[in-house]
Amino acid sequence: MSEVGSARKLRRWRASVLESDWYSRLMQRPGLQVVLALLATVILASAFAPMLAPQDPNATDLYGKNQGPSAAHILGTDYLGRDLFSRVICGLQTSMTIALTTIAATFVIGTAIGGYSGYRGGWVDNVVARVIDVFLAFPSIILALALITLLGSGIVNMILMLAVAQWASFARLMRGQVLSEKNQEYVLSARASGLPGWWILTKHIMPNCIMPVVVLATMDLGHTILTISTLSFLGLGIPPSIPEWGSMINAGLDSMRTAPLNVIVPGIAITIVTLLFNLAGEGLRDITDPKSDGEGSL
Repeated sequence: MSEVGSARKLRRWRASVLESDWYSRLMQRPGLQVVLALLATVILASAFAPMLAPQDPNATDLYGKNQGPSAAHILGTDYLGRDLFSRVICGLQTSMTIALTTIAATFVIGTAIGGYSGYRGGWVDNVVARVIDVFLAFPSIILALALITLLGSGIVNMILMLAVAQWASFARLMRGQVLSEKNQEYVLSARASGLPGWWILTKHIMPNCIMPVVVLATMDLGHTILTISTLSFLGLGIPPSIPEWGSMINAGLDSMRTAPLNVIVPGIAITIVTLLFNLAGEGLRDITDPKSDGEGSL
């Protein structure tokens, strides 16, 4: 019986997805479909990076340093003779792991605080709003630099630091969505029927407010990867033994004239991944916004 019930739920879910407005909008945007397919490929590549890397990304060969592309090394080698393609692939896994974990933590913290603040109102909302304003008054990279000085380097500390630096934008967006939604008729009816506030917020209001936050999370993934690369370029956050694009660019600057691929390849990787997340976020915003006319979209 449980298998039959699960199959029925799956069929109902598929039918609701196929009949939804956003799905029909997605089918009308082939450019967005290509972007999402490329993004899915990037995420899968990051998940299976150790298997895709042809060589050990940390294996050194000082006699073969700064070589150009060859049969043994598709993109050449770096200043320590390490395979550049393997390091770029493994650097993708490093950046994606940190970025996805950071955005997941930021998403949960920001939506919880913003949702509760907007629904509760009163002095609680006023205090939370002022705290959000304080965090948003400083650029996230400045907050990140300040926090990493206090916490020290390391992947865990970098995730905590980025989550603290970025939660406010998620909280502000969710708070605004809840403030505009909580006076709708269905919410007033739920209150009149005696449902508890936490149930109304989590089961009725937040599901109707979550899509703009999902769009923000998608676009913020690209920004987070760029921030991670910036901090690594400055020598902060990630240990040198772990492949990461920003630290690869920093290490390749000394050999820029003789081996430009050491800088160009990770730079192109950062640009492509950041651009894909930004395009995907803009496309998702268009297909989930009923007021969007689709002009200028993918």
